[in-house]
Amino acid sequence: MTPAWTPEGFAEWSRHFPATEFVAPDALLDCTEQFIASWPKPTLNLSQDTLVVLVAGLFSEWLPGCFQDCARTLRRRGYPVLRMPVRSSRGVMAQGRHISQVLTARLRQGQRFVVLAHSKGGLDALAALAEDKRLSQACDGVVLVQPPTGPSTVIDDVLACSAGQSNLDYPFDRLRRVLAKTRWVAAGARDISSLRDPHISDLLKHLPADVQCLHVISWSAVPSSRFDTHHARLNARRPGWAHDGQFYLEHQRIAGMPQICLPRLDHGQPVLGGGGFDATRFWLTLLDVLHGCAQTR
Repeated sequence: MTPAWTPEGFAEWSRHFPATEFVAPDALLDCTEQFIASWPKPTLNLSQDTLVVLVAGLFSEWLPGCFQDCARTLRRRGYPVLRMPVRSSRGVMAQGRHISQVLTARLRQGQRFVVLAHSKGGLDALAALAEDKRLSQACDGVVLVQPPTGPSTVIDDVLACSAGQSNLDYPFDRLRRVLAKTRWVAAGARDISSLRDPHISDLLKHLPADVQCLHVISWSAVPSSRFDTHHARLNARRPGWAHDGQFYLEHQRIAGMPQICLPRLDHGQPVLGGGGFDATRFWLTLLDVLHGCAQTR
């Protein structure tokens, strides 16, 4: 049987990825111990009227299981939940405007909300808050898990191939190159690559000062599944550098934002589970930590 995932052991990255240049976050920004303490039995202390907004990342519209169990659990506990409808055809700024419109229409007068976002969904959520000051004032916190603050090596390879730099070393790259050109994913794929919209860099430099934000970074040495993990490619590109099967460790970090550092967690596991990982418990724990951070501000 696959052993259950546990949050301890982030520092073991050095044993698996000795070339990584990792600097631990300042103690005031490191919320890892709070996560570890909450993991055995997370509690939800949010007001029952708080809307929990779930924002998934690229390609998630074709993965109906994303956040499904988490949403069901939160609703059983009495919380209103919005699984944000997203499209991979939208870049970060366009998706942000869409999220802003949907949230504005959904929120009742005076209602508060929190955001749980995965991968590109985290950047999309930040874009929405930057788009509308009234939304940021109604937001009690945002959690960004494995946000793609740096480029995806996989997408960079694919887009380089599209420009004529042939690279057929990895399975399905030919299909990825075709898909990356289609209107269904082109803008979204661009915005997790080195060709991203320059507005995203500005977005990350000017985080909403009035919103409690928290982000999660992770590494994984062994693939949890065959889906959305590219260990062989990333290991070959930069031997000994830590990654989550999709993004290198430093390409998930946001300077100045409270951070949780977790081990043995692939990029797709937070929304898809697998490998002994309890995805619903993970998001509930993050809500518990986020609420605790907000109380101490």
